[in-house]
Amino acid sequence: MLSRRPQQACKTRDHRFRGESGTVLMLMPVAVLIMFVLGAITVDLTAVHAGQKDLLAAATDAANDAATAGLDEAALRAGRGYQLDPSRVWLVAIDALATKGILDNLVTGPDVTINSDGSVTVSLAKRVPHLFARALPGAPDDELVRATATAVIQQR
Repeated sequence: MLSRRPQQACKTRDHRFRGESGTVLMLMPVAVLIMFVLGAITVDLTAVHAGQKDLLAAATDAANDAATAGLDEAALRAGRGYQLDPSRVWLVAIDALATKGILDNLVTGPDVTINSDGSVTVSLAKRVPHLFARALPGAPDDELVRATATAVIQQR
């Protein structure tokens, strides 16, 4: 003999409440929208991070070039040792930044400083645009990033 209990269990599982069948259809578009928003946030933050890394690389290159090529040759030949010529340091740093094509994107001019220990510090700031956040009302269109690099000359 067959038992009727499995058939009755199946009937109770198939019973649905009214209005319950369409909830999955409403949740899927919301889940897809959330994934798009999270993807857009990821892309924007990656673009800002890449912009900051590029700015740091430019500041590092400018500081290294300025500390190396900013030598005051007249002081070295006169026997006063390694000294930096402030105007030459400035020009070399500006030339390095112009070569990288970054001068037009800076918020303010580059800050080139000759420190008391003979090192050269270059500080830069620029705005990195967001790619997707512009579409959101109230979200910023860009983000300010800063980079500072110091080059030290070590004499042998």
